[in-house]
Amino acid sequence: MKICIVSDSHERSAPLARAVREAVAQGAHAVLHCGDVIGTNTLRAAMDCGIPLHVVHGNNLGDPWP
Repeated sequence: MKICIVSDSHERSAPLARAVREAVAQGAHAVLHCGDVIGTNTLRAAMDCGIPLHVVHGNNLGDPWP
């Protein structure tokens, strides 16, 4: 099983989604985001990539509620 591991997206939705799309193209089955998302909107584009995202907000919580 291939897993995409990312972190520190800091509200940069487009680069995160690009990384997840590339991982899917290379056969990834899931994403582990290891922290520092800041706001939940950062994840929206990556969620459309069709694989499960497992996310830790990290120490920069920003907006912890969807």
